[in-house]
Amino acid sequence: MAARVVTAVQPRTDLRVAIELDGNPWLVLDALVATELGIFVDATLSASTKRTAEQRAREARALDRGAAMVGRRSHARGELEQRIAKREGADAARQAADRLEAIGAIDDTRHASDVATLRLTTGWGPARIAHDLEVAGVAPAEIQDCLAHLDDSAIDQAAQLAIGTRTGVEAWQRLASRGFDESVAERLVGQPFED
Repeated sequence: MAARVVTAVQPRTDLRVAIELDGNPWLVLDALVATELGIFVDATLSASTKRTAEQRAREARALDRGAAMVGRRSHARGELEQRIAKREGADAARQAADRLEAIGAIDDTRHASDVATLRLTTGWGPARIAHDLEVAGVAPAEIQDCLAHLDDSAIDQAAQLAIGTRTGVEAWQRLASRGFDESVAERLVGQPFED
């Protein structure tokens, strides 16, 4: 592949530069990275420098995407990596997750607690909480620890919310469908489940 020539380097307000190669828009890169790689107007880029710049741009986009995601709501590391990897690749997603985890922006223990609290306040039980955490990529040990710390009174309140005005078999069915076990149903409804 022939060497490409940088035809424009336009500064942006976010400390990045928009770079054109051979008169065509190419990518947006951190200004310091562009300087480090020797990217300036009329510079000739080797294939190696081009690949490095593209990788560094992917890493920056992955970190930006991850920061935006955790800024909106809590995410498990596995879920975050998976979503970022779809657009930026697995390596960039892993690096972004590592950085976000290092600064405390993602924490599977905290995420599990947040999910459990939200599910309980909306009438879902422990089985649903475990399922949602598993889907989000939380480790089985973290899930078990989270479930072990659920307060029985909070579970009962969530079950009451799920039951609503239902009684008897309908209440049992509702609790089962919302992730509550038989012990909760027996405690709140008071009769065994019938087919």
